[in-house]
Amino acid sequence: MPDTNLSYALNSYHHSMKKVTIENYRTDKFYLRIVKATAELLTEQGYVAPVRLFQKMELLTEQDIAAWRRGRLPYLEQAIRCNLAQASRILRILRFHAHDLNLKPSSTVYLSKQPENRIPLKFTRYGDKKREEAYATHLVSPRLKAAKERA
Repeated sequence: MPDTNLSYALNSYHHSMKKVTIENYRTDKFYLRIVKATAELLTEQGYVAPVRLFQKMELLTEQDIAAWRRGRLPYLEQAIRCNLAQASRILRILRFHAHDLNLKPSSTVYLSKQPENRIPLKFTRYGDKKREEAYATHLVSPRLKAAKERA
Protein backbone atom coordinates (compact mmCIF):
# COMPACT_ATOMS: atom_id res chain seq x y z
CA MET A 1 0.00 0.00 0.00
CA PRO A 2 1.55 3.38 -1.02
CA ASP A 3 2.29 6.02 1.58
CA THR A 4 -0.53 8.54 1.03
CA ASN A 5 1.35 11.33 2.82
CA LEU A 6 4.30 10.95 0.46
CA SER A 7 2.00 10.81 -2.57
CA TYR A 8 0.18 13.93 -1.37
CA ALA A 9 3.48 15.77 -0.80
CA LEU A 10 4.78 14.86 -4.26
CA ASN A 11 1.51 15.85 -5.93
CA SER A 12 1.45 19.14 -4.01
CA TYR A 13 5.03 19.89 -5.06
CA HIS A 14 4.30 19.05 -8.70
CA HIS A 15 1.10 21.10 -8.59
CA SER A 16 2.90 24.12 -7.13
CA MET A 17 5.47 24.05 -9.95
CA LYS A 18 3.04 23.79 -12.84
CA LYS A 19 3.70 26.02 -15.82
CA VAL A 20 2.65 29.62 -15.36
CA THR A 21 0.00 30.58 -17.89
CA ILE A 22 -2.26 33.54 -18.53
CA GLU A 23 -5.07 31.50 -16.94
CA ASN A 24 -3.31 30.63 -13.67
CA TYR A 25 -0.63 33.23 -12.93
CA ARG A 26 -2.81 35.13 -10.43
CA THR A 27 -2.93 32.03 -8.21
CA ASP A 28 0.86 31.60 -8.09
CA LYS A 29 2.55 31.94 -4.71
CA PHE A 30 4.69 34.83 -6.01
CA TYR A 31 1.85 36.83 -7.53
CA LEU A 32 0.92 38.99 -4.52
CA ARG A 33 4.56 39.81 -3.79
CA ILE A 34 5.06 40.81 -7.43
CA VAL A 35 1.92 43.00 -7.38
CA LYS A 36 3.09 44.77 -4.20
CA ALA A 37 6.65 45.32 -5.46
CA THR A 38 5.38 46.51 -8.86
CA ALA A 39 3.04 49.05 -7.24
CA GLU A 40 5.87 50.39 -5.07
CA LEU A 41 8.24 50.73 -8.04
CA LEU A 42 5.63 52.44 -10.22
CA THR A 43 4.91 54.92 -7.41
CA GLU A 44 8.61 55.59 -6.79
CA GLN A 45 9.94 55.78 -10.35
CA GLY A 46 7.15 55.24 -12.89
CA TYR A 47 8.61 52.01 -14.26
CA VAL A 48 9.54 48.51 -13.17
CA ALA A 49 13.08 47.26 -13.65
CA PRO A 50 13.21 43.50 -12.97
CA VAL A 51 16.45 43.95 -11.01
CA ARG A 52 14.66 46.37 -8.66
CA LEU A 53 11.64 44.06 -8.48
CA PHE A 54 13.89 41.28 -7.15
CA GLN A 55 15.32 43.77 -4.67
CA LYS A 56 11.83 44.83 -3.50
CA MET A 57 10.95 41.16 -3.09
CA GLU A 58 14.07 40.81 -0.90
CA LEU A 59 15.66 38.35 -3.29
CA LEU A 60 18.55 40.73 -4.08
CA THR A 61 20.24 43.37 -1.96
CA GLU A 62 21.61 46.76 -2.97
CA GLN A 63 25.07 45.33 -2.19
CA ASP A 64 24.45 42.44 -4.62
CA ILE A 65 23.44 44.86 -7.36
CA ALA A 66 26.41 47.15 -6.70
CA ALA A 67 28.86 44.21 -6.79
CA TRP A 68 27.37 43.04 -10.09
CA ARG A 69 27.47 46.55 -11.58
CA ARG A 70 31.14 46.85 -10.59
CA GLY A 71 32.01 43.52 -12.19
CA ARG A 72 32.56 41.66 -8.92
CA LEU A 73 29.87 39.12 -9.85
CA PRO A 74 30.11 37.44 -13.27
CA TYR A 75 26.29 37.39 -13.63
CA LEU A 76 23.38 38.67 -11.54
CA GLU A 77 21.57 35.35 -11.05
CA GLN A 78 24.53 34.22 -8.94
CA ALA A 79 23.28 36.55 -6.17
CA ILE A 80 19.51 35.99 -6.44
CA ARG A 81 18.13 34.36 -3.30
CA CYS A 82 15.85 31.86 -5.00
CA ASN A 83 16.44 29.06 -7.45
CA LEU A 84 16.63 29.83 -11.16
CA ALA A 85 13.28 28.17 -11.92
CA GLN A 86 11.66 30.51 -9.41
CA ALA A 87 13.48 33.53 -10.87
CA SER A 88 12.21 32.63 -14.34
CA ARG A 89 8.73 32.12 -12.90
CA ILE A 90 8.81 35.59 -11.31
CA LEU A 91 9.87 37.18 -14.60
CA ARG A 92 7.03 35.41 -16.44
CA ILE A 93 4.41 36.47 -13.89
CA LEU A 94 5.78 40.02 -14.05
CA ARG A 95 5.21 40.08 -17.83
CA PHE A 96 1.59 38.95 -17.42
CA HIS A 97 0.99 41.51 -14.66
CA ALA A 98 2.65 44.27 -16.70
CA HIS A 99 0.29 43.47 -19.58
CA ASP A 100 -2.69 43.83 -17.21
CA LEU A 101 -1.39 47.25 -16.14
CA ASN A 102 -0.74 48.31 -19.74
CA LEU A 103 2.95 48.85 -19.02
CA LYS A 104 5.11 49.29 -22.09
CA PRO A 105 8.34 47.29 -22.51
CA SER A 106 11.52 49.29 -22.97
CA SER A 107 14.81 47.52 -23.73
CA THR A 108 17.66 48.69 -21.53
CA VAL A 109 21.39 48.12 -21.77
CA TYR A 110 23.18 47.48 -18.49
CA LEU A 111 26.86 48.40 -18.58
CA SER A 112 29.44 47.87 -15.85
CA LYS A 113 30.25 50.84 -13.63
CA GLN A 114 33.97 50.50 -14.28
CA PRO A 115 34.96 53.72 -16.08
CA GLU A 116 37.89 52.10 -17.88
CA ASN A 117 35.90 49.06 -19.01
CA ARG A 118 32.19 49.76 -19.74
CA ILE A 119 31.18 46.27 -20.86
CA PRO A 120 27.65 44.86 -21.03
CA LEU A 121 26.63 43.07 -17.85
CA LYS A 122 25.31 39.52 -17.82
CA PHE A 123 22.20 38.49 -15.94
CA THR A 124 22.50 34.74 -16.55
CA ARG A 125 25.40 32.33 -16.37
CA TYR A 126 25.23 31.17 -19.99
CA GLY A 127 23.75 34.31 -21.56
CA ASP A 128 20.38 32.75 -22.40
CA LYS A 129 18.94 35.32 -24.83
CA LYS A 130 15.29 35.20 -23.68
CA ARG A 131 16.13 35.44 -19.98
CA GLU A 132 18.72 38.15 -20.61
CA GLU A 133 16.05 40.17 -22.44
CA ALA A 134 13.51 39.57 -19.66
CA TYR A 135 15.90 40.99 -17.06
CA ALA A 136 16.93 43.93 -19.25
CA THR A 137 13.41 45.03 -20.21
CA HIS A 138 11.97 47.82 -18.10
CA LEU A 139 8.19 48.09 -17.95
CA VAL A 140 7.13 51.72 -18.24
CA SER A 141 3.91 53.30 -17.04
CA PRO A 142 1.97 54.98 -19.87
CA ARG A 143 1.72 58.06 -17.60
CA LEU A 144 5.51 58.34 -17.38
CA LYS A 145 5.83 57.96 -21.15
CA ALA A 146 3.14 60.63 -21.74
CA ALA A 147 4.83 63.01 -19.30
CA LYS A 148 8.18 62.57 -21.08
CA GLU A 149 6.55 63.23 -24.47
CA ARG A 150 4.98 66.46 -23.17
CA ALA A 151 8.30 67.69 -21.74
